[in-house]
Amino acid sequence: MATKINNKSAISAVALGLLLAAPLASHAADWFPLKVMSLDEQSKATEVDYQPLEKASKPLKLCVSFPHMKDAFWLAANYGVVEEARRQGVAVQVLDAGGFTALNNQISQVENCVAGGGNAVILGAISEEGTANLVAELAQKNIPVIDAFNGVKSDKIAARVLTSPRNEGLRAGQFLAAQHPAGSPAVRVAWFPGPAGAGFVQLFNEGFNEAIKGSAIELVETKYGDLGKEVQSRLIEDVLQTHKNIDYIAGGAVTAEAAVPVLRARGLAGKTKVVSVYLTPGVYQNLAGGRIEASGMAPVVLTARIAVDLAVRAAEGQPLMKNVEPIGRVFAKGDAKQIPLGDALAPNGFKPVFTVK
Repeated sequence: MATKINNKSAISAVALGLLLAAPLASHAADWFPLKVMSLDEQSKATEVDYQPLEKASKPLKLCVSFPHMKDAFWLAANYGVVEEARRQGVAVQVLDAGGFTALNNQISQVENCVAGGGNAVILGAISEEGTANLVAELAQKNIPVIDAFNGVKSDKIAARVLTSPRNEGLRAGQFLAAQHPAGSPAVRVAWFPGPAGAGFVQLFNEGFNEAIKGSAIELVETKYGDLGKEVQSRLIEDVLQTHKNIDYIAGGAVTAEAAVPVLRARGLAGKTKVVSVYLTPGVYQNLAGGRIEASGMAPVVLTARIAVDLAVRAAEGQPLMKNVEPIGRVFAKGDAKQIPLGDALAPNGFKPVFTVK
C-alpha cells in the first residue's frame, strides 16, 4: 500500500517486519497449553486448557480447504496449518477455492482431495448451508470434517474450531457502543461486513447489530462486497458520496486498509474513524500509526493449529473437544504494542504453502 508514513507516528517497514516475525518463535514449539473456550451442546462456554497431541500415531493426509488466499487472515490460517502439520508429522494438501463466489469449486476440490487419499478435511466453508451436503457425504464415507473459522450448518461435523465471526462482530460493535453509549451524541457508522451470502458475514452482522443496539450508534448503511481492496475502496467511495458526515467506517480488515488512503484523499483522515473487525499486517501498521482507531484480534494461527490437531484426533478415533473457540479481543490504537502478533499473523514474508509431505 503506497502510504506516506510519518516517522513520528508510524512504524517503519523494517521495524514492522521484525515485530511480525519475532513473536512467532515462542509459539513454534510451545504454543500449548492454550486457554480456549469449550462450548457444550447448549453453547455454554467453559474456559479450559487446550493440549494437542505430540505427534500423529500413523501417516495421515489432511485436505484443507480455504475460500481464497487473497488476504492476511487466510495466509495466517495457512501458516498455522502448515506449521502444526509439520510438528505432528502429517501430510497436508491446502486447497484455494478462488473466492467466496466459488462454492462449487470448493466442493469439487475437497471431493478430489478425499478421492486422492485424504483421511480428514479441515473446511473453511464458503457457505454455511452450501457445504452441508458435502459434509454429510463425507461423513457417510467415514471422512471426518473439522469446521474451521467460518461455520457450517450441519450435525455431521466431527468438531468445530471457530474464530466466531459473530463474536468478532460483537466485539467491534461493543467497542463502538462503549465509546458512544445511549444518551451521548449520535454518531453515524457505515458498516462493511463482506460478501453477501457468506456465512461469516451473516454472523458478523448478528454480532455487530446486537452490540450497537440501544447505543448512540446510527447505522446509516450496510454495504456488501467482495474482500478485495479495489472493491472495498469503491464501496467506501460510494458510501461517502451518498452519506455526509460519516463518523466511522467499520468492517473487515480489507475494508479498514482500503479506508485509510480513501479518507486521506478526501481530507477526512481523523474526522471519519476506522474500526476493523480483525487484524492483518496492514491493519496493525495503521493501528500502531494511529490511522485506525481499533481492531479485533482473533488468534488465527493458533486456531489453524487446533484445527490440525482436531483433524488428526478425528482421523485416529481419539478423544477430542467438539466445539472450541479461541479467545480474541479488541485493541485500541494506544494498545497496539500489546498485541500478540504471532498468535494472529503469519511471519513477515511468508508465502502460501499448498503441500506438506
